[in-house]
Amino acid sequence: KIFLCAECDEEAASSAQSATKSAVQSTKEGAMSRQSSCTSISTKSSSKQPHSIYILAHSASGGQLVRHLREDPALLPSIRAVAFTDSTHNVQWAKHDPSLKEFLQTKNCVYLRSNDVRSSQSCVRVSSRGKDIWCDCRTCADSKKSAGTEAETDPFWEHRFGRIKTLWAGTADHALSNWAGHDTIWDHFDENASDNKGNASEGE
Repeated sequence: KIFLCAECDEEAASSAQSATKSAVQSTKEGAMSRQSSCTSISTKSSSKQPHSIYILAHSASGGQLVRHLREDPALLPSIRAVAFTDSTHNVQWAKHDPSLKEFLQTKNCVYLRSNDVRSSQSCVRVSSRGKDIWCDCRTCADSKKSAGTEAETDPFWEHRFGRIKTLWAGTADHALSNWAGHDTIWDHFDENASDNKGNASEGE
């Protein structure tokens, strides 16, 4: 089972809403609240049949997810994998919850970052023929990294996100990070699904 926790633009939200109408309980504003969405999946996971949850958390949804797990950790044992894309969460929020803080830094979690997520502006210029002109600065070099390429981290990054596996999303556009990195995201889910099946077989 996959629980998609993501921000999206109006067009994408409209498509997602029509595709998941039967599973979504809307608030008066027409959007599912963080509490009601997580409560919905918690209710399903509380049944006798074990569930495996795979979460894609984009932008502010990553922060909402971590805050919910900190307040109500009931979902944590069922979560097999989380893919954060340009997430706004902070691992320090879980400093009083060692289990959650450790989980956010395990192989079950991966962080895909837009290629210019930390840049104030892009220095890429467009020629008269419509082609991008790149310079040799680090921002431009990072902007050309393909999806799934390992991203270097620094002390600031590790203080905020911990020792989470960090990869480039393959795009400099924040809104496209889910799509550009979708192969990497599904590979991450598949890898953890395989590990889960292996552990289940050993238990038998």
